[in-house]
Amino acid sequence: MITPDVRETYARDGVVILREALHPEWLLLLQLGLDRVMGDAGQRKHLFYDGTDREFIELVRNTDICPELQRFMFDSPIADMMAVLLNSPDIWLYSDEWFVKGPNGGRTPWHQDMPYWPMEGSMVASAWISLDPLPAEECLEYVRGTHRGARYDGFDPRRVNEDPTLPYFGSEYPPLPDIEADRSAWDIVSWDITPGDVIFAHPATLHGGGPTGPQSTRRAITVRMYGDDIVYAPRPPGKPTVPLTPGLSLNLQHGDPLRSPWYPRLRPVPPWQQAD
Repeated sequence: MITPDVRETYARDGVVILREALHPEWLLLLQLGLDRVMGDAGQRKHLFYDGTDREFIELVRNTDICPELQRFMFDSPIADMMAVLLNSPDIWLYSDEWFVKGPNGGRTPWHQDMPYWPMEGSMVASAWISLDPLPAEECLEYVRGTHRGARYDGFDPRRVNEDPTLPYFGSEYPPLPDIEADRSAWDIVSWDITPGDVIFAHPATLHGGGPTGPQSTRRAITVRMYGDDIVYAPRPPGKPTVPLTPGLSLNLQHGDPLRSPWYPRLRPVPPWQQAD
């Protein structure tokens, strides 16, 4: 499914959608994985807009504790699609992240992912997969072409109730633009979603999630994978990377290939993950 046109669109826009890319059984596997992590009292559930009627749930780095997600990462075609999209036969899992919104869930603030991540390089992408059908206004939205521009500061997840544009680092990166204040000035794209569709996006593409309507549910996972040219790059001190990865900076120097047990290799499939 990753044709030359798909790769050209991804390189130009920093985002591309593949329709009907996943069989319903892979979606069932994701559903079982979400059920497991939502029912796991030990898995931290971060709340955006905590205590308000816009509250929604974020769960980070779930594959480590969830056999259903482990099987999805190793067995589904997502890693193979990544290998072709990124032109890298070697693919590693960076992390996964669930966003679970009920009716009237708030906006996911505009941001880029790369400033939060301890990496540099070009062979990296996120796959966004929704278990629910969505109209375009409730889908994740992207500003096309922004992966080729500035790296902005991130928003501060702990202060999103106060102001979703407050900076995460504070001075090391330019501040996020206020896209919501003048949406017409930006080349924003989103799509109506049918379960099985997959959006691939560069993590430096500006993006944000639309709010859900009064009768809507949005259960979506973002799967982050990377290829051969990604190296370790520290971020400004005093703020943790996302997800928090203790010990990484003790084992890697700036510019080292990003190799760590935190980031399992998915392709080629390791022998211990192959059927006998």
